[in-house]
Amino acid sequence: MGKKGIIIAMVSLGVVGGAIYGGIKAYQNYQDNSLEADVEAISNINQFYFGQDMTSVGTVKNDFSQSVYLLEDKNVSEVYVEEGQKVSEGDPLIAYDMTLSELEMEMKELDVATTANKLEAAKKQLEKLRAMKPISRNPAPAPTPVAPPQPTPEPEQPEPAPEPQMTGPAYNYITPDSEPSGGAGTAEEPYVYLCMPGCYVYGAFINGISQEQENPVYVSLEIHKKNVLTGKLLGSWKLSGEGGLPMVEDDSRWSVATRSQIVEEEEEDPEDDEWMDEEPEDVPEPEEPEGYTAEELAKMIRDKEENIRDLDLASRKAQLELEQMKQVSDDGIVRATITGIVKDLSEVQEISNDGSPFLTVSGSEGLYVSGALSELQLGQVEVGQVIYANSWESGKNFEASITEISEYPDTSSEVWGEGNPNVSYYPYTAYIEDSEGLSNGETVELTMSNQKESQDGICISKAYIRQDDGGKYVMKAGGDGRLVKQYVKTGRILWGDSTEIVEGLTMEDRIAFPYGKAAKEGVKVKGTE
Repeated sequence: MGKKGIIIAMVSLGVVGGAIYGGIKAYQNYQDNSLEADVEAISNINQFYFGQDMTSVGTVKNDFSQSVYLLEDKNVSEVYVEEGQKVSEGDPLIAYDMTLSELEMEMKELDVATTANKLEAAKKQLEKLRAMKPISRNPAPAPTPVAPPQPTPEPEQPEPAPEPQMTGPAYNYITPDSEPSGGAGTAEEPYVYLCMPGCYVYGAFINGISQEQENPVYVSLEIHKKNVLTGKLLGSWKLSGEGGLPMVEDDSRWSVATRSQIVEEEEEDPEDDEWMDEEPEDVPEPEEPEGYTAEELAKMIRDKEENIRDLDLASRKAQLELEQMKQVSDDGIVRATITGIVKDLSEVQEISNDGSPFLTVSGSEGLYVSGALSELQLGQVEVGQVIYANSWESGKNFEASITEISEYPDTSSEVWGEGNPNVSYYPYTAYIEDSEGLSNGETVELTMSNQKESQDGICISKAYIRQDDGGKYVMKAGGDGRLVKQYVKTGRILWGDSTEIVEGLTMEDRIAFPYGKAAKEGVKVKGTE
């Protein structure tokens, strides 16, 4: 074949190849034209949401109530009402014995201040723990020591440390400055100090236990397995000022495990004075790294967080009691603040210490909604704040203003969504200004937010959103009636499924489900001519 023939053959192949390629593209275009994509308007699939997704379940009630809690360390001298009795605003409910009331007020103010200081100190300690960097307990091996030719004198015993020392939550030794892990100092609830197996107590601590016969202090020094209070009790030493304790030397040390004094053996003088003429060879000791491991830090942080929760509850309780003391009139009478019916009246002798009210006055001043706040939400919500609700039965959306937040947690509260069994929840009541269409007993979804529902906000199911190298995108109906890839900027994930669209879409846009044969650019939108 000549050169001319080769050229003709190559041209022929090119023509055939072009024809084949053109046929394939024509077939593909035919297929694309035969496909149609379903699209939905954003306004139809936009999901209802609020700016802050703190949610809980609530119940609509047709009455409002006044809860009366009894003050600790104050005796009720008279109860003026009976259960089921109707009272008016200003009517007397109960009266306290006001003997030494001024002194009790001062003591309660001191209690509030002391608890607040402990809470603040605990928070600072937690911050320090969180800022600590963990260490490794695997120090470099120490060099083999060279035995000296003569005995070396024992090092002098260090002076007792002025501050209590702890390994995790357990004490290595206890001084008068040591804080108990719990208890009230009574015979039924003694102060509990968690101790290491080798823990000892300074005599100053023993001497500091109150020796008053009328009001003795009870202490329990306890050794538990794994050095945690939840571990098995391995041993304990009970101390109390009842009957008097013998006075001991302040700097003496007493073993918790053996309940006996630790006596240091006296050093023996070298038999031959010539040994003292030669200085011993220095032997380097392996250095123990200072600090805590990651596991120790995590345990200490958890314990401190639990301690802060307990102190926060105690602080709120003390503050509430102080406020109630201030609300009591000079004659010691607690009066009704609303008009209503006395309910849930308890016996003075049978009052419990679980945070339950002594009595409740239930009124009928419109519709209210009751819910619960987690301890993590308390700092973000206050009386007077507006919350937003949606009825599961009627679908009605409404606002309510918080009128009361309990200072006591309620373990029976049912919390939806972010409910955590390890977190305390506090009941609250909110007044519904526009209650039309609502009825008593309706279940509603409550949302804590500082702003109303966003009018132009877009929140769609994450199933409509895909991602490639260019970012996140949706398949949108273009101006020519065909699908185009529209990149979007997303925000928060709400309720685990819904995604907030910050940029890239409007309420007028229409999008298709981005999966399947028809979910690609160029496909005709169904209904488009």
